[in-house]
Amino acid sequence: MKYAQIVVFRKLGEFDNELTYKVPDSLVSVLHVGSFVEVPFRSFSLKGVVVEISDILSETLDISKIKEISSVINNILLHPKHIETARFIAGFYHTSMSRSVRLFLPRQIWNGKLDVPTATYYRISELDVILRGDKQKLIFDMIHRSGGVISQSDLKSADGYSSASLKSLLKKGVIEEFNELFFKKFEPKKNILKEPYKVLTSDQKSALNSIFSSKKPILLHGVTGSGKTEIYLRQILDTVKKGKQVILLVPEIALTPQMINYFKEFFGDHIALFHSKLTESARTKEWWKVKSGNAPLVIGSRSAIFAPVTNLGLIIMDEEHEWTYKQESTPYYLTHRVAEEMKRIWDATLILGSATPMAESYQKARVGEYQYLDLKERIHRNDMPKIHIIDLREEFKKKNFSIFSQLLQNKIKERLENKEQIILFVNQRGMANAVVCRDCGYTSKCPNCDISLKLHRYYGYETKNSKLETCLPVGKARNSKEILNSKFEIRNKSEIRNQKSEMLVCHYCGFTKEPELICPECRSPYIKHVGVGTQRVEQEMKRMFPSARTVRADKDTTQKGDGFASIYKDFLEHKYDVLIGTQMIAKGLDFSNVSLIGIILADIGLHIPDFRSSERLFQILTQVSGRCGRGEIAGEVILQTYNPEHPTIQKAASYEYEEFIENELKMRSQLGYPPFNRMIKFTVVGVDKNKLSEHIKIEQEILEDIFKVNDLSVKIVSAPSMVPKMANRYYYHVLLRAENPSMVFKYWKPPRGWRVDVDPVHTT
Repeated sequence: MKYAQIVVFRKLGEFDNELTYKVPDSLVSVLHVGSFVEVPFRSFSLKGVVVEISDILSETLDISKIKEISSVINNILLHPKHIETARFIAGFYHTSMSRSVRLFLPRQIWNGKLDVPTATYYRISELDVILRGDKQKLIFDMIHRSGGVISQSDLKSADGYSSASLKSLLKKGVIEEFNELFFKKFEPKKNILKEPYKVLTSDQKSALNSIFSSKKPILLHGVTGSGKTEIYLRQILDTVKKGKQVILLVPEIALTPQMINYFKEFFGDHIALFHSKLTESARTKEWWKVKSGNAPLVIGSRSAIFAPVTNLGLIIMDEEHEWTYKQESTPYYLTHRVAEEMKRIWDATLILGSATPMAESYQKARVGEYQYLDLKERIHRNDMPKIHIIDLREEFKKKNFSIFSQLLQNKIKERLENKEQIILFVNQRGMANAVVCRDCGYTSKCPNCDISLKLHRYYGYETKNSKLETCLPVGKARNSKEILNSKFEIRNKSEIRNQKSEMLVCHYCGFTKEPELICPECRSPYIKHVGVGTQRVEQEMKRMFPSARTVRADKDTTQKGDGFASIYKDFLEHKYDVLIGTQMIAKGLDFSNVSLIGIILADIGLHIPDFRSSERLFQILTQVSGRCGRGEIAGEVILQTYNPEHPTIQKAASYEYEEFIENELKMRSQLGYPPFNRMIKFTVVGVDKNKLSEHIKIEQEILEDIFKVNDLSVKIVSAPSMVPKMANRYYYHVLLRAENPSMVFKYWKPPRGWRVDVDPVHTT
């Protein structure tokens, strides 16, 4: 008798355990690891996927209570290598197999929609016929001109189509109807790929040859504009010609339109796209596109790593340093680690590309785990943009109270006159970081989350009585604009076009309120908006340069529709002169006409109590600076800061990555931080602050005793999270640091409700 371990498709959290079922003799020959099956569950049936088949039954189970699998569904299969990867994720990240398998399946398939998509076609079955009726002749001629076969969708969209005439032709036997798979498999011998036409530099050729010959993961360290994407293209084409599939990962969906446009020239519609903006039906369609072999190239954000490839040959992680490659909910996987495991399982090539590799990847290259390849020059041999550091303290002394320094104002004017484009980078959306009283220091905070509210400005909205309400708790609204839409009615836009409202918004729970005009603590009228947000920059830009065509790209403006894609396209076509944006515009985008970057405030994030804060600041400053001077026009960067002497800012301004990262690694080695040790972060949540604190204290003492008794070299620290309260719940972090902190699970089981994050990218 054979037994199968099955993950049933139930709501996650409701039932996460694998279940054991008997394999009936009738299914032994057709059942495999990865098969989709139907099984009895309590008094009804469920669908699920087989994750293991064995001849041995666990001694803890009663054989008389083991039920049989009812049937195998559709002969479709989740590839056994994906099951193997899911098993790795479950073990390494201490989660259930059910949650791991769920990563590989769209929600519609998890909910049981397992029908393989098919399309209806019509073909001519009898040529020598005499037809009566113009519409019958029209349909017959259309099918004949299409080579004897036409799809139902093409036929119905034609002028003069008649369903009655089609039925008559079918009834007479002149044509016949049949179904085929909706997606046809891509075959390299039939689908001839276009050859790349750009001439590689000697550095690119050398890097490409090294990639072809290496068995190790590749760290491709290339300055911005050095042509990493062209190397990706050559490697992708070579892999696809061998009949294998490729996964190309980007850190932000903002980069997806650029990547799609770049590769569509070579692959046409044979590209599958995965990212968070897809509807569930669209995601399922892309899943089948890959599963059928129709799409040899998969492009997307981190979830694309789980695309259902059947013959994986290459994984590319572009901008591999980005923290968005870390999943921030259960299971808390790091895409790098999953990609390394998939490289091993599939014997595939893995390339990690960046102008500013993260410290962990750089260290792996230093010790020989990765092969290190370096592209030191831009493909056009043009210089990196010159970075001017502006001390904002001196601007204040000169009585320049604008958020634009005098040099930035002059440079903006100059570039606009030359018909060149400008990017203004802001590391904060909204109008301002906080609203603060200059007399007593009062800050307006969210009552639910204990964090400062951010000021936002909205145009064209007013309440029924033309007056803002004082306090608007939000409920389930997903973003600030949705909040206002749900609470405000939109009047005649032509009448209220110039009206505007200001609201304080919590970016965590969505709570909103009207800004105070007088300090509620000391009654002072001196309430100041501190910090800089995208809306404030847009407002200042329009005030100082009203004729400039300005567009803003942040979470608010890209929330709906096609997101960033339309903004990217319009800016690329020079429909706008100035692009104002957050981190989504700082990564990997290529605009040949951008000659000026303004970094409005470089200090944001510098003093966050996280050992990676300096590294992240260096990366974002280098990345955003690399967005200009990529064409024939020389680029300049105006970097505004209150900390011009800070070593990170100095190193970023002179592009000294190697010196910066070597110093960073030296410091981390001395303090025992990653990559020289590993970490596990537990997040614990409670509604009672005192009880939560006491619970943490007790568990910490238990862990410290375990470490002593078993002579384990593990460091432990606990503290409230950087945002200690959200939606009336308190958050605590417990951090373990050791060479292998996972060994603690041999001696201790986390209490119920403790969230486990192995190798966290944020420790606060």
